[in-house]
Amino acid sequence: MLVMWTKFSSPTLSAPSAANPEARREGTPQIHPPLELPGDAILKNYALPSTRPQEDLEALAHTFSNLLLLIKGDSPFRMGANEEFAAALRGKNRTQLRFLSDTHRAFNAQGQLIDRWDTPLYFHAIARNRVDIRSAGPDRQMWTADDLHRRYDGSFLKGEALNPKSLFQDKEPGRSVR
Repeated sequence: MLVMWTKFSSPTLSAPSAANPEARREGTPQIHPPLELPGDAILKNYALPSTRPQEDLEALAHTFSNLLLLIKGDSPFRMGANEEFAAALRGKNRTQLRFLSDTHRAFNAQGQLIDRWDTPLYFHAIARNRVDIRSAGPDRQMWTADDLHRRYDGSFLKGEALNPKSLFQDKEPGRSVR
């Protein structure tokens, strides 16, 4: 019998036949490894010491772009919280396409997408194909100056641009606009 893998990486067995000559060899089952999921290939260097944190967010954005291309439609999956993006990569999308393996280092035990410092990422969905991704950075505290923020257009925000002044604050410290 020949073991084959479906797009969901679950094995199926097939009996020897003229169309499947490999199953006849020596009468032993042939096991073929599962195909690499697309997200696993794109995120193969995710959070490795040999890469930069910016590359992690670029690769993650690339992963979502590819998932959107394959699923298609106006709302291929729920976009909002981290868990919704993570679920879409794990096959909870319109086509039930698994894009990233459950054991990938981009996931924590709670099923969230995390940065290289094991902190959950923050997603801001502006539109179907426009998503900002923010990492808390090395201090593991969101909304501080060391955060890494990748905008949907591929640019990165840093320093004071990360946390602009509130619209309710005047230019003078301590004064509020009423």
